[in-house]
Amino acid sequence: MVTFIRAAALATALIPGALKAEMVEVGGAELFVEQIGDGPAILMMHGGLGLDHTYLRPYFDRLAADHTVVFYDHLGNGRSDDPGDWSEISMDRLVADAEGLRQALGLEDMVLIGHSYGGFIAQAYALALSVNLRGLVLVATVPAFDYGPEVIGTPEQMAAFGSLFSGMPDDATWQERWGLTIPMYFHEPDEALLAELDRATTYSHEAWNAGLRLLSGFNMLPALPDLEVPILAVAGRSAGITPHAAGASRIASLAPQGQVALFNASGHYPFIEEELAFFVRLGEFLDGL
Repeated sequence: MVTFIRAAALATALIPGALKAEMVEVGGAELFVEQIGDGPAILMMHGGLGLDHTYLRPYFDRLAADHTVVFYDHLGNGRSDDPGDWSEISMDRLVADAEGLRQALGLEDMVLIGHSYGGFIAQAYALALSVNLRGLVLVATVPAFDYGPEVIGTPEQMAAFGSLFSGMPDDATWQERWGLTIPMYFHEPDEALLAELDRATTYSHEAWNAGLRLLSGFNMLPALPDLEVPILAVAGRSAGITPHAAGASRIASLAPQGQVALFNASGHYPFIEEELAFFVRLGEFLDGL
């Protein structure tokens, strides 16, 4: 896994166009944004909530060889502003933020890529604003929470996983519980990789708690048959938190232009565990748009 990180970092170093980091004002708050490359736009949505976009890099940087790739931290996450009033965090607000960012950066006819919770927001964005999308990529996500997770771990890991859904009291506890849980999200967890991801992440327990609040009413199943945008739904076969039968396979079967890509040696992070195969398949999808 660490070898993949170094290989991806080397590939990023060869991409023309400097990385640009900035704060962009959207909806009265500032969102932290990083963009790299030049060409048709790709907007990346990270998971969590309560995490940030750093775990997506440098993996997705390779798309900057022929695209403008935009990463950002959702409101209240990472280096973006806190909302002040956490009740302001809603799916409508997160979608509006993404649209405001698109307009502020002048992103036209973009591809939207959402991982995990970012995939929930991406689906909601596509439902409301598919006119702005050339394609939609949903990685390790689901259209509704009508199933039971299938994670397997030690008693300590399972206890940490269970505690997450009761809400977190502070950032330190959230970081510690996530650290115990995340190995179960990998097909073959690598301690050095997980330590590197942890060091790079800014944790927000308030964002995690706000994200939890939105999950009970999330259901895209009625909308998917009417979503007229090319969709690539991706899953790792070991992804117990978002199993492909409840997630990627179901999305692809319901969406008129849905495709599915399953990775046998991956969990929740196929772009890390099967990096080369993942980006070959993603490249095929992007080339076909």
